[in-house]
Formats: sequence, C-alpha cells, structure tokens
Amino acid sequence: MTIKNILNKIYIHPSCYFLIGLSLLSGYFNVVIIISILLLIHECGHFFTAFFFNWEVDKIVFYPYGGISKFTHEINCPLKEELVVLLMGPLMQLISYFVLMNISYFYNYQTLLTNINYSILIFNLIPIYPLDGGRIIQILICYLTSYSLSFRIIYFISFIFLFIISLLFIYNPTLNVLLIIILLIVKLLTEKRNINYYLEKFILERYLHKYKFKKSKIVKRTKDFKRDYHHLIKINDRYFLEEEYLLKKYKNKL
Repeated sequence: MTIKNILNKIYIHPSCYFLIGLSLLSGYFNVVIIISILLLIHECGHFFTAFFFNWEVDKIVFYPYGGISKFTHEINCPLKEELVVLLMGPLMQLISYFVLMNISYFYNYQTLLTNINYSILIFNLIPIYPLDGGRIIQILICYLTSYSLSFRIIYFISFIFLFIISLLFIYNPTLNVLLIIILLIVKLLTEKRNINYYLEKFILERYLHKYKFKKSKIVKRTKDFKRDYHHLIKINDRYFLEEEYLLKKYKNKL
C-alpha cells in the first residue's frame, strides 16, 4: 500500500476544520495538534494491523470528538485476530505518547500531553459498545458464550456504565460530560439497531464459506452458535447432525 493510497482512505469531517480555525483564534492550537496526532496514531494502529491480517480496509474517519477505522471483514474471522486489531489502537497511542514526550517541541507541553493522552485512552477503553473497550469485552465474552448472547451481555454492561457516567454528571454537571453521554447513547442505540444484521451475516458467512474450525460444540439452534467453533446439532436428545443442516434451514427462511 502506497502513501497515496493511505491518504486517500483518510476522511476528515468538515466540523474538524471549524474546530481547527476556532483553536487558532482562541489560542488552543497546541491542544488540537496533540489530540490530532494521538488520534491519528491510534487509528493507524487499528488500520495497519487490519491490513496485515488482509482485512479490506475502507477508511479512517476523524471527527472533533475522535476517530473510527472502518473495515469490511468477516465476522467469523479468528477471535484472537480481531482482538489484536482492537488492542493495537490503544497500544500504538501509548507508544506514541512516550515518543512524543522525548521530542523537544513537546517539552513545554508534557503535562498537557499526559492529560490528553490518558483522557483519550481511558475514554476509549470504557466498556461501552461500540468503543474499543466495549468491543474488546465482547470478544472476551465470545470466548465463553454464543455470539448472539454476547450482544445481550455487552449491552447490559454498556448501559450499566452509561448509568454510572450519568450519576457522575449529576454529581458534577459539565458540558463535556453531557456531550459524552449524548454521544455514547446515540452510538449505542445505533449499533443496537444493527444487531440483527450482524447475526444474519454471521450465519450466512458460515453457509457460504464452509469454515473449518478446530473446536466443536453441540447445540440445538443457530442462536447457540459460537465464534471459532464448528457445531453439531442435537435433535430429540439423540441425533447429531452437522451445522450445515441448520444453516440450510436458516437460509431458506430468508
């Protein structure tokens, strides 16, 4: 991938330009520069790791409040592969922070750099879907239970943490916390509407690609399917069929 191709995949939301202009007028340009560098490196951590795993990388989108890397990849990819992609964003941001701390230009802004770095890092790792923290927790849940159930669990966890953040807002109301709460609620509800799409894609991928997984599990329905597992179907407590039996029935219903 050439530098030109990478740059073509970076999209900056128009509101970011407004923020940059406002920072120049208000004297907060260094704050915007530090945030931009850390967010860029964070998203590049996701971007290049996904590219390494041959995921189809779509683009990196930057907003005033953060960024998001968009990929087109199979839901049935190995769990450890997706986990590495998610972890590399925060890890690369942390590495870049220590590098920036040793660059002479930032010597006078080390306290500011530290505060911004850990604010972004902590916020991003809050276990609320679809933040990295929420996605990482969901991947870990998938090791223990079905893909379908993992969504119900992560949404339960997400709403608990949203409730905690809302209590913090009541205790110490600030505009920043209010905007964060609104943003997280919008993101969470948007993703919640996509659950059925993810579940259907998860099943149809298995029907179309005939994956070969090393581990097997006995189940009764497609809702019990786990990632990284091939399934045997238990019927009337006696017969065991290959998962393709249920996959064909599921496809015919669509």
